[in-house]
Amino acid sequence: MNTENFLKSHLDAPEREIPRLTDMAKTALADETDYSEESDSPDRLWRYLQYPYYLGLFAQRVVAAQGISKPVKEKLCHSVLQVNMHLEKGQEPGPGFFQLTAWLGNNRLLTNEDYLGLRRGIIWLPRLTDNYREGLDDILEACEGVFRDTDITYDESVELILMVLTAKEAIGDNGREIFDFILELDTLSDELKRDVCDIVVEKAIPFPRGEFDHPRPTNAEEQDRLSIRFQPGTVRRRAVVWLAKLGRDPIALLDNLLKPNTVRGYGGDHVASGALDLLSLKWDDLGEEMRLKLLEKAADLPDTSVRKRAYILGEKNMGIEFLERSLDDKAKSLRHWASDRLQERENNPDPTKEELQAELEEELED
Repeated sequence: MNTENFLKSHLDAPEREIPRLTDMAKTALADETDYSEESDSPDRLWRYLQYPYYLGLFAQRVVAAQGISKPVKEKLCHSVLQVNMHLEKGQEPGPGFFQLTAWLGNNRLLTNEDYLGLRRGIIWLPRLTDNYREGLDDILEACEGVFRDTDITYDESVELILMVLTAKEAIGDNGREIFDFILELDTLSDELKRDVCDIVVEKAIPFPRGEFDHPRPTNAEEQDRLSIRFQPGTVRRRAVVWLAKLGRDPIALLDNLLKPNTVRGYGGDHVASGALDLLSLKWDDLGEEMRLKLLEKAADLPDTSVRKRAYILGEKNMGIEFLERSLDDKAKSLRHWASDRLQERENNPDPTKEELQAELEEELED
């Protein structure tokens, strides 16, 4: 086997495309690795392309190129995704698997084997690298295709959504945008979306061993890979609002989530901030007594960042009098913040509701 035979026998590449494909493979490797075209030998390129990572670099170039035949692109996408099912310990998956999934989805060519390869590729993403970072459009199109075209069960869909959201090496800081996009898909039921939101809100870590029943077999090593991958804080926060959108009683949600230690461990401050987002959204629908009760509960939570948001929300909707309560906050940092803020109010025009809302929407640090 060599590169030309691979292109002919495995990709069914027409004779006229082989020189261009060979050049694309060389360029992809030369740009991204220590491969040097100057010291090339007939067998050296093929030795690289046998590894999933290098094959993925090549495939990214091919699917984005004009003039390459559709069957070649299809077979190459399938190859890069499905080889993930056969990775050995220490091997890295090929990059661009969301891009390749998106291409297959846009052409209605996704299979269940592609879904399995995408899932396994996410599991084996190498930590502490941004080499796998992908464009938001590719990720969204990949999700749309997988949940529309592949034959996956209810439980597999729930798991894959959670896995995509924790694939930080690939999705970067786009968790909230991806989460909103997936929860707006008509191909997923409201029941499934509520199940996803419940897990995101209630579990500090989405896949603790022994607490999540994976729909497909996973060994201990794979579960460890999943169990330490935290959901983005922006997703936790957004999930609270989505639960209300999906039919949960907003008052019951607020009453429960604005209690100390309702959500234990990592992410509790994001969940409480999501509750404040929901309170702000539903403010006009609540009676005065209920508003004050919920706001006071938020201003008594243990997280300083959440209490600060509660004071800002109170200032936005109830005026300077509620902000003055922050002068007696238990945190010295917040008391100083309150003093400076009130001094600012004396010396400058009061901020508009839009400006205060922009403050409320600022993200917490993960």
